[in-house]
Amino acid sequence: MRRKKAWQEYPDQPELRREVMARHNLPSLVARILLNRGLAAADDILAFMDPSLERLYPPFGLSDLEVAAARLGRAVRQGEPVAVYGDYDADGLTATAVLHEFFRELGLTCFPYVPDRLTQGYGLKVESLKELATQTRLLVTVDCGISDAREVAWAQAQGLEVIVTDHHEVPPELPKALAVVNPKRQGHDYPFGELAGVGVALLLALGVRAELRAEGWFRQRPEPNLRSYLDLVALGTAADVVPLLGENRILVTQGLKVLEASRRPGLVALKEITQLEGKPISYRDLVFKLAPRLNAAGRMGQARCALELLLSDDLNQARIQANYLQNLNRQRQAIEEEVLKAAAALIRRDNLAARPVLVLAGEGWHAGVIGIVAARLAEAYHRPTALVSLTNGVGRGSARSIEGFHLFQGLQSCGGVLHKYGGHAAAAGFELAADNLAAFQGLLEQAFYDQVGPQPPRPTLKVDAQVELPDLNQAYYQHLETLRPFGPGNPAPVMVSLGVECLGSRVVGERHLRVKLAQNGQMLEAIAFDMAAHHPLGGTLDVALSTRLSHYQGRTTPDLRLLDWGKP
Repeated sequence: MRRKKAWQEYPDQPELRREVMARHNLPSLVARILLNRGLAAADDILAFMDPSLERLYPPFGLSDLEVAAARLGRAVRQGEPVAVYGDYDADGLTATAVLHEFFRELGLTCFPYVPDRLTQGYGLKVESLKELATQTRLLVTVDCGISDAREVAWAQAQGLEVIVTDHHEVPPELPKALAVVNPKRQGHDYPFGELAGVGVALLLALGVRAELRAEGWFRQRPEPNLRSYLDLVALGTAADVVPLLGENRILVTQGLKVLEASRRPGLVALKEITQLEGKPISYRDLVFKLAPRLNAAGRMGQARCALELLLSDDLNQARIQANYLQNLNRQRQAIEEEVLKAAAALIRRDNLAARPVLVLAGEGWHAGVIGIVAARLAEAYHRPTALVSLTNGVGRGSARSIEGFHLFQGLQSCGGVLHKYGGHAAAAGFELAADNLAAFQGLLEQAFYDQVGPQPPRPTLKVDAQVELPDLNQAYYQHLETLRPFGPGNPAPVMVSLGVECLGSRVVGERHLRVKLAQNGQMLEAIAFDMAAHHPLGGTLDVALSTRLSHYQGRTTPDLRLLDWGKP
């Protein structure tokens, strides 16, 4: 029985670990986890353990934010209407909602706009800009625009001033907009580059509010409380799977508190339909329950319905919209399974699993689900994976990567055969002619060779420490709570125990395996997701366990997950 992954234990740093233990009054295991996360300095650990809003960096370190805030401040003073052009995923939708509500609080007429994923695709489109130009002369993008230099130039030529806010990788040519606000731009003084699109939108709102406050605008007017927007900010940040560190950790931690108490009708309805209303809400709830309903709307070409839900002022109407999104999500799941089966059949038929990169294309594949399918195949085969939906000789693609391969840089190497592309290290989208698929495969494989080498690396599991089961005691779990929320950049700790006795297993929920583990008089239960095929499991095992806490029906209990195992 061989381990599925290579276990890589972080090196222990005994002297530093003892220093952190004494300085912060922490157990040895918790101190080691903090060091594994790159946290050693006292100030860094305190900031991590206390992610308060007061620790947010001032927004004006961002390039062009001052210019954007000044222009929008003038729009507020003069009562100019403004359009907000967002993306159709949960990050773009929440970012659009944040700025729409903020501008509305300031008394502006705001025209929110999100494109149709299936008929228009990602980013700015000239036809959409023509429509918006009849309503306003000032447009703000959120979660898009950085790769749309041609469209921004067209808009500016028509007299439509454009402020771009985005967080995707910066192309060689910046759009010639009035302002380009992106934390990934070089040369600014803002120290955190991993914000989601909704995080950048919040910084813009903070900048505009500071601009108006300095002019005395709020002396006789109510000032927007931007903390009340953190429910939307947390949801969009979690949905975009950005690193849960620094500013993102603050925004999600504080946003979860706001979201639990939020009376925003759209979010109340969304919480109700996912059975979260009145309950503690975790990061995983954002990612696996709330965000998929919003994303499903975009994937099914109904993003505007999701935006209407977020902007709704009426709870009864919001409940109708949330139920509609629930049904769309079920449809999305069914279509996703169809495309997954077709893609898997292609891999088997053409023996593609041996290739270092998977490029799969199908006529009429639903463009809204190919990104999810690409992610599932990338995980299953541990290969960068691109799925392409073909229609009338044109392909729209979505790609997902694995650790070690920077996908956006890979697509840059394929620029000669792509109509357009955009994204970041882990996920990207692109368009190309169907005739260029073979050339694209070759170029992407060459980019993989250049970055990684000829063979995909074996999947790895990063291990925080080797322990015995009695080490996972109540004191450990109490301190573990202070490390939440767990997610990208701050994963739930993984512990390895050697020579554990597996006393038996049982299948739960048809697909999962619950096992009993014992060592040195301590017996624990753990669940192995999607591992029912390994029942019955028994004997002496080396096990890798994810340790976290579960909140259910008002109770907090240890939640032990069996990630990998093998014979000693």
